Amino acid sequence: MSIKAPKYTFFGIFAVVIITCLVFTQVDYGQDAMKSTKITETVVEKKDDKSPAGYEKVSLPLTDVENIDGQIEDYLLDMWPIMSDEEVQAIIGSKDISKKLLNDTLGHVEFSLTINVPSHYLVPNPKMLWELNIPEFTSRIYQIYNNDTVLITVWPNVVGAPSTKTYTGYYNIFRLRNWPTWKDPESDPLEPGTPPGPGNPLGLFAAHYDENSLRYFHGTNKNGLLKNEYRALSHGCVRNDNTNIDKMKKFIVKRMVTSQDISWWANSKKSMMYNFTEEEKENFPVRIKYKTFEIGSDAYGDYIIFFKDVYGYGRGNRLSKFDAEELMTFSTTENIIAEYKAEHKPNQFQLSDDKLIPLVESLISDHKDYEKYYFADLIGSQSETGK
Repeated sequence: MSIKAPKYTFFGIFAVVIITCLVFTQVDYGQDAMKSTKITETVVEKKDDKSPAGYEKVSLPLTDVENIDGQIEDYLLDMWPIMSDEEVQAIIGSKDISKKLLNDTLGHVEFSLTINVPSHYLVPNPKMLWELNIPEFTSRIYQIYNNDTVLITVWPNVVGAPSTKTYTGYYNIFRLRNWPTWKDPESDPLEPGTPPGPGNPLGLFAAHYDENSLRYFHGTNKNGLLKNEYRALSHGCVRNDNTNIDKMKKFIVKRMVTSQDISWWANSKKSMMYNFTEEEKENFPVRIKYKTFEIGSDAYGDYIIFFKDVYGYGRGNRLSKFDAEELMTFSTTENIIAEYKAEHKPNQFQLSDDKLIPLVESLISDHKDYEKYYFADLIGSQSETGK
């Protein structure tokens, strides 16, 4: 029995060509722009020299003896664009430069540059966590490493206004948009959207995390809002400083997307979209919480900060169907004392209940939001007033 080849009409062939063009036009990578910016394995050579625990000694080719610090910084930010300035300077401070005479007669000298880099930065396929605290208007980006979290950087954010809330919950980054267009959801459906560029409210990059409510991390056309103390101002999405979202764009396309090479997006102004694979989604979870206080410590000692209950959840305002209630922690005496004790060793650095409880109760009733209160100062004030 013979099998007849299918007959294609002119219009059938034309339709196939059109569909094929549409598929490739939607991505619109462009041949000239598709140049990888991934770091090649030959750039870094790890040595067996002894380094501090948790660090590896990395050898770099010394190409510019007049700007050694700049060369180190370029290497670090190419490898980890979201690395904090403090970490960059700490690694630069570990540099070691040595020289070896290759030819005594000709005076040829070879210079060697090494730096101590925390081991977690050298993992080829990092796993990350982006955590946002809504009332704090702040996100923390962690690397998940050896079953623990390593804080990478802290960024300010603009979150949803009370009328268009940002929701709490557990998510994963699932889609990227480079130089996105934007359309006001409340505008006329026939009205054209805002094209990509400096005037676009989404800025230059968007990372989608919430498939149910279409909320995502993105840049902004009003960078000054990130300097406001009160930043519950958006339509529900999470706005980022443009410099920071550019760093995140470069980090994601170079380090988090592993199924294909889209590292060239780092320097591209084309409008493009990429959907994460299931494995890539799992490597970039997002956690959005609602916590109205923070207990921490710095060079001046232990402190507590209170954040405004921007959505009134602590006062009994109704949650949305999308919110995860278990990610909400409010400024009650019980919650604050429990966290304080969890952060301090008993009978060593911990205040006794007879001092801690009245202090916390007093702070809850009379404090200024977003201001640090140091426990040592508060105890000293109590002693002076005889309370």
